[in-house]
Amino acid sequence: MSQPVRLVDASGDSLILPAPPARIIALVPSVNQIIVDLGAESLLVGRTDYDSISALAHLPSVGGGIGANLETLAALSPDLVIGFHGASDARTRDRLEALGIPHLGVRPDGIADVRQIIGQIGLITGRTAEAAEMVATMDAELDRVRRAVSSMPQVRAAYLLGGSPPLAAGPGTFLDELLQIAGASNAFADLTELYPPVSPETVLARSIDVLLLTEGAEVDSRLMQERRIVRIPSWVQVPGPRLAEAAWLVARGIHPELNASTSGDSLPGGNP
Repeated sequence: MSQPVRLVDASGDSLILPAPPARIIALVPSVNQIIVDLGAESLLVGRTDYDSISALAHLPSVGGGIGANLETLAALSPDLVIGFHGASDARTRDRLEALGIPHLGVRPDGIADVRQIIGQIGLITGRTAEAAEMVATMDAELDRVRRAVSSMPQVRAAYLLGGSPPLAAGPGTFLDELLQIAGASNAFADLTELYPPVSPETVLARSIDVLLLTEGAEVDSRLMQERRIVRIPSWVQVPGPRLAEAAWLVARGIHPELNASTSGDSLPGGNP
């Protein structure tokens, strides 16, 4: 007989499932990536428009991860919905409650949150050992990045995401942590929000050695002067099981000498 699954979500609410779910819809792309990497994609019955994983392309979309089409979602008869917990989408949580659909709220702000979510997904999917191994491998690789840059000079960097004005990665975010792991101090470490918009004038007023920009992000041309610009693939913004690979990309962007001092074969992700 299946044992109940007991979880506490990002809101602090307890969730008890009488049995492991067999039909899951995750409204958070990083969660879907975790499920796929754990080999449990057969449990997924839907996806969002933002899920680019080829293994999920055949699944019906429920729209956006925030503000999903709840009629489409309900028609897929999930026995668990995993969504983003935050004020930006309180409506979805309330509607799921009204429909009687169990839901787990997650909030992958920092690396510790990602570790916890991987553990929860391992429990939900019956793959606790695989989840523990995934976390251990990720942490070991993050430590390897720290060691690789430990003797290199620290630089001041900023990570800007797309938007008009662009959004800056502030303290408490996994991107801020990646900067630190990669041997940089965050030029926006004094922000009081996770990802606030910043004007070009604000960026220009900061002392910044390296400006990391998401590929495709359009920014004021003035920001492209007198600073080293590094373009980072957009998938790095997905706080999932590829965090260690993301850390290597950020580290190589911040420290070009890392490529000369370390062989290409030993650098995950290849050369930039």
